[in-house]
Amino acid sequence: MAAKDNRKRPVEKKPSPAAAGTSPRQKAQPAQPGFWRQHWLPALVLAGLAFILYGAALQYGYILDDQMVYWQNAYVQKGFAGIRDIFGADSFMGYFQKKENLNLLEGGRYRPLSLATFAAEVGIFGKDHPGISHFINILLYGLTGILLYRIVLNFFPAKEGGRWYFSPAFIAALVFVAHPLHSEAVANIKGRDEILALLLSLAALQAYLKSFDTGRGWLGWLAGLYLLLGMFSKENALTFLAVLPFTAWFLQKAPLRRIGSGVIPLAVAALVFIIVRYKALGFMLDHGKAVGDLMNNPFLGMSASDKIATIFLTLGWYVKLLFWPYPLTHDYYPYHVPRVSWTDWKALASLGMYLVLGIWAVLNLKRRRIPAYAAVYWLLTLSIVSNLFVSVGTFMNERFAFMPSVAFSLLAAWFLAEKMPAWFKELPHRPYVLGVGVLALLTGALSWLTIRRVPDWKDALSLNRSAVRTSPNSARSHCFYVTALYENVYLKTKDPAEKAGLVDTMEYHIGRSLEINPDYGSALVMKGAIAAARFEQDHQMDKLFHNFGMVMEKIPNNANFRPFFDKYMQYLATSGGNPNKINSFCYTLGYEYFFRNRNDLKNAAAVLEHALATQTEDERVLQALTEVYATQGNMAKSAEMAERARKAAE
Repeated sequence: MAAKDNRKRPVEKKPSPAAAGTSPRQKAQPAQPGFWRQHWLPALVLAGLAFILYGAALQYGYILDDQMVYWQNAYVQKGFAGIRDIFGADSFMGYFQKKENLNLLEGGRYRPLSLATFAAEVGIFGKDHPGISHFINILLYGLTGILLYRIVLNFFPAKEGGRWYFSPAFIAALVFVAHPLHSEAVANIKGRDEILALLLSLAALQAYLKSFDTGRGWLGWLAGLYLLLGMFSKENALTFLAVLPFTAWFLQKAPLRRIGSGVIPLAVAALVFIIVRYKALGFMLDHGKAVGDLMNNPFLGMSASDKIATIFLTLGWYVKLLFWPYPLTHDYYPYHVPRVSWTDWKALASLGMYLVLGIWAVLNLKRRRIPAYAAVYWLLTLSIVSNLFVSVGTFMNERFAFMPSVAFSLLAAWFLAEKMPAWFKELPHRPYVLGVGVLALLTGALSWLTIRRVPDWKDALSLNRSAVRTSPNSARSHCFYVTALYENVYLKTKDPAEKAGLVDTMEYHIGRSLEINPDYGSALVMKGAIAAARFEQDHQMDKLFHNFGMVMEKIPNNANFRPFFDKYMQYLATSGGNPNKINSFCYTLGYEYFFRNRNDLKNAAAVLEHALATQTEDERVLQALTEVYATQGNMAKSAEMAERARKAAE
């Protein structure tokens, strides 16, 4: 029997991970299958749901702001040849064509990437293929849901043996894709800027977090590139300059020095965007021109106190729409959102809610609570569209909540998959069954509301009919509804009875629009058109001229109304209209209003000249023209009119 060797053996040194060229994490963990191999089924479900909910939009055309960013945008319609112009100017420049026309809107809009994708569509598929644009929107939306699923896995890592369809990551993405508040961003082609901004910002977040996990510095620069592309899609991606380091701090518990160094690529991206945007627009936030149109400056005429109160009313409204997204509208213009002061309990309640939310979030962040993260994310991403810091030209919009709504999806996932099971953990299988049931009810309700909302985006008539029902106090909704009726129904129908009914409807809604905003230019244009339509029904020239005169006094040089007015006056003068009434109207409007009251010589002469087409020499009109031409310095025309007046008096 061999004697036992009690001598201590030298401890064998194992090669360090660093010496072997691998990190400790790489050494300790076996290679994992890629994301798509491991999560292909939930990804497929999310993409499929996007197409189920929004598939009807594949048959729809262009609508609303698609006019400005797509089918009437000269740069986009050039195809690939227009991309340079797209990146070199305001995103609406291709529509307005003249830089001074951009001053009608508050601030500036620089979203070249979404417009570049539209130009690429034109270059590849040709013009007028809205179905392709809708398909791309839905596809990008589905990819956003999938990327959100991947992001949320960082907050709630997949559990061994867990059910993927009740995992927090899947719940968050499912709620996001199903939420009807997103219908405007997806069903409206123009909403691609919102989708791309969030998709690329989430891609930046994923790359940024991965750079912390792996220590690969190039991923931080990739995050900066994604963020830059997100900002080129829409300016609200700038808020992710704060979201990314905040998320790294929340999830990684990384030291501030490490987070600070990781911010450098993001800051470079933001600086590049700001410089490029400034060169394209020529200013930072404000073009410096006062916007006097209520429809583009909804806070016009409000005191500072009332403005802040109204802003907080809308901020509370956003929260309401997250939890109760019904009814929905594309129209939050004056005065669907009412002007309020601090005497309104809703404004006070909203202010109180946001104060409590902010304080609670700060107090609970150190505990790394998901609701606290969701609250801070909501506040950061909503800030840029809140009107508190930057004026966005409208009270609010549902699409403005597209990026911030990720907070709601994350909160829903935490509640259903984490909080609810903790409440009912004593009951075997009950937490799971109850959670799945609540999830089914929630996503079912959200999906049903989305499916009901999407058909409103079929065409201008359906969209604005819906808006009139939901936003009866909006001047814009009534005006847009009348415009849709006039262009798509009235001008196309030949049935006199149908035309008469349409005129009644249009008169009511245009009257309602001008009752809300008497100086609304677009509504005044349509009032003139409806006045002519009414004249074709009742042939009452006095009523026609009363309405024409009111519109001309308010918007005499409007590019949409003035050509119509001139052409219609010519039609009346040459088609046997009552010459005495025409002459009297031209004298009153041209001489008494434009010449004597306004000293507007150009419009005075133009209106008075319409009377000459009646071939009935009216002494008052000729004498008025004699005086107007003399004041203009056109003595030859003045003498001619004086001679004609003398002959008419004989």
